[in-house]
Amino acid sequence: MSVQPAYQRPAAERAVPRKRRNNRPSDSIQKMAVLFTDVVGSSRYFKEYGDLAGREMLRKHQELASGPVNDYGGAVVKVLGDSVMAYFTDPEEALKAAVKIQQAFFRNNESKDLKDHINIRIGLHYGDGIVDKGDIYGDVVNITAKFLPLVKGGEIFVSGQLHDQVNGLPWAAFERLDLNTNKEILKTLVIFRVTWDNKAELDPSVTTVVVLKPMWNLAMGRFKQSWNRLLHEKAGLWPGAPGKSAELPDGSLILYTKDPSTAPAIGQKALNFLRKDTKNDGMPFLPLQVLIDTGQFRRAGEPTLGGVAESWNYAKPGEITISGPAFDTMNVPGDLQVIPPEEGRAPAFFRLLPNDSEKQADTCLFLYQHSMAGGKNEPCFYCGDRRHLPAECPSKQMPDVTHGLERLGYHSLERINEIYFDYLKGGRDSAVADPFEDLAGQAFFELKNVFQLRFLRTLWASKAETWSGVEAREEGGERGGLIWIGQDCIRVSNLVQAESVLVDALEKYPGDYLALCAMGFLQVEKGDLPRAKRFFKHALENTHSVPRRIFTRFLLARVHELSGEHRHSEEQVRKILLNDSLCQEALYLDALFKFRKGNHADGIRRLRRLIDTNRNYFIAALIDPELAGHSDRIHPEINKILKKTADQAGLLATQAAEEMEKMQRLLGGEESELKRARSYYEKVQELSGTESYFGFLDILYYATVIIRVARKSSEHARRELTRAHGILKKRHEKCVRFAKNYPHESFLGSLPQDLAAAGRQVDGIQEVLRNNTLERYTDSLTLARELAGVMERIEQKVGRLEGLRRWIRFGSAFCKKAFLMEGAVALIGLLLFPAMGHYLNVMIPGLMFSPENIWVYQKGILIVGGLAALLAAFLMSARNLGDN
Repeated sequence: MSVQPAYQRPAAERAVPRKRRNNRPSDSIQKMAVLFTDVVGSSRYFKEYGDLAGREMLRKHQELASGPVNDYGGAVVKVLGDSVMAYFTDPEEALKAAVKIQQAFFRNNESKDLKDHINIRIGLHYGDGIVDKGDIYGDVVNITAKFLPLVKGGEIFVSGQLHDQVNGLPWAAFERLDLNTNKEILKTLVIFRVTWDNKAELDPSVTTVVVLKPMWNLAMGRFKQSWNRLLHEKAGLWPGAPGKSAELPDGSLILYTKDPSTAPAIGQKALNFLRKDTKNDGMPFLPLQVLIDTGQFRRAGEPTLGGVAESWNYAKPGEITISGPAFDTMNVPGDLQVIPPEEGRAPAFFRLLPNDSEKQADTCLFLYQHSMAGGKNEPCFYCGDRRHLPAECPSKQMPDVTHGLERLGYHSLERINEIYFDYLKGGRDSAVADPFEDLAGQAFFELKNVFQLRFLRTLWASKAETWSGVEAREEGGERGGLIWIGQDCIRVSNLVQAESVLVDALEKYPGDYLALCAMGFLQVEKGDLPRAKRFFKHALENTHSVPRRIFTRFLLARVHELSGEHRHSEEQVRKILLNDSLCQEALYLDALFKFRKGNHADGIRRLRRLIDTNRNYFIAALIDPELAGHSDRIHPEINKILKKTADQAGLLATQAAEEMEKMQRLLGGEESELKRARSYYEKVQELSGTESYFGFLDILYYATVIIRVARKSSEHARRELTRAHGILKKRHEKCVRFAKNYPHESFLGSLPQDLAAAGRQVDGIQEVLRNNTLERYTDSLTLARELAGVMERIEQKVGRLEGLRRWIRFGSAFCKKAFLMEGAVALIGLLLFPAMGHYLNVMIPGLMFSPENIWVYQKGILIVGGLAALLAAFLMSARNLGDN
């Protein structure tokens, strides 16, 4: 077979810059499968489409070729122009990668125009090669480069040596070729063309590994010696179980298991060995991450963990963490319990814990108290950490107020542990952890806030007369001046200039409290605690402000404590409490002293009182490194507080939900009180998901408010309904009495029926009130309003009937009185007047009453008397009508 080369020179013959790919020693000879790819017609492509299109084509070639190489455990050694050279330690994986590369180019070409197709040839050979500083040499490279020009685009050729390693694969067929060549190196070479089944699943061969990763930032005591002992004895620790092993530069140990099902037992043996050897060093956890995973953990035979970098965020120290794919092949020992991954969380990791871990969790809620203040230095004056000196303490750069403890309190215990795990993983170094953004650091530095330079800045501008006023950040006055510059120089650790400025300030302002305090801090930074003590004492003598005296005594207590003068430190705290018996920082220090003296019961009582007063001390007692030696006594008490609060919050939240439901049924609308209760209930639901102590406390508050608002609303509704019912009942009874006593029954019409219907509705409202049927309150209030309208119409009808009755009574009385009075007038005018006239004429002869003119007088009497009688009858009847 004669094949003309499609390019000028094989890639292997071109000068290529060397790149370091691994840490293999020079002249390391090993068996390897070398893979070459080459773009067919690359020179023509550049000529026809230009340099820009050609460079994009080469970039695409490198991208499509490199991916499968990495996926199948190979290493790309060189990329130069239109060729890629890679090598594998497993020849079958090399052939799989070659097929995957061709398939990737086939798919790429399907979606492109013919002019944009990229066709490549691939050659594979197996033999001895030299690995040196990331490059490979030897005949295995030269032979592959020599027969590569014989390959056409889209094809894969393999040498006889590689064919011998992979022959018999069900998805591949091999056709031996007759080479017609004059090249001596190829005359003795056997070449095969490979064809493959495109439907075959060519998944990479995966390996199960157990990775043991020490966490040196968390390690204390004998752990390093124990870890070295484990590495020394690893051959006998897992006899026959693991396959190969590898140690990484960071100290991690990779164990490649022959039987994946044994991986959990391997991890457990490692943990048990270290626990026994270190005796935990007094720590509640082992600073070792154990991760079990499956995948490609070798790159060209070298160990690599590049694919599990993110997994370390989920692997907790002292536990066994297993990836989801690996868990399916595991046999979990009976003395381990399986913690499944959180629902919906990706990636999914299973955790394996000892069966007694729940009991241990009750007595150790926070794992990292011992690790929070580790290091080899003396404790930092400002925060107690031994990893840095006072001049390097991040607290100096922090703002006066961070509310770190407050914000940390809204996280669950598990989340708090995760936060500090991530924090400590970074080394707890001011260059690594950003104190302005890192919640864990802010909470840690807040524990010793009253000893820190930033508290002097807070006190500087405060005009408060009480210590609690300073804590409330009551500010006044101005910051600045020579002394302020001096303390700012201390803040940035410019101690020489700080001393110069403060000396000048004290010469100018002898006995100035702020200058003396700043000089004390300067001596702290210089490591001269005795001289710092003198300056703080001098500052104490030059102030009469209660807050400043308390602050200075805190500083003196700190100096005495770090100097080993515990009795004097306790004396300063006692004097603070004499000045202010409610000073919480002093009460907390007093509780610490109780624990240090072994008076645990008294210390716990004081802590509980503090937590009841200020919930931030719940978090302080949880994370404070100074209480680490007493966590076995303190944490169970904290757990009791947490569980009790959680139970109360759960009960009250349920009750609030019931009251909300009643309130909804009661009001049934968008009233302002209902909206307020809804907003609080949304907060209750949000806080329920935090599983935090502060969240539970807030739930208690919001649920109480909801219950109070709901009950107030129901009581208001009941009062309103009771009042409406009382008014309706009185109105109804009045109308009933009217109808019952109405003298003209025929005039009542439908009034009795209307009153009967209204009475039944009034009785229905009374029944709702008697049974306290809240869900019917709204309907009953609506009914009462409607019934008020009905009663108004009935009362209008009653009014009309009452008016009719009155007019009838008036008419009757008028007629009766008018008849009587008119009769009296007629009697007087017709009978009595003539008789009186006759006798008057007899008695008084001069009178002119004659029979001829008496009628004139009689008519006057009848007319005037009749009109007067009618008027009198009207007035008398009208008066009686008004009285009625």
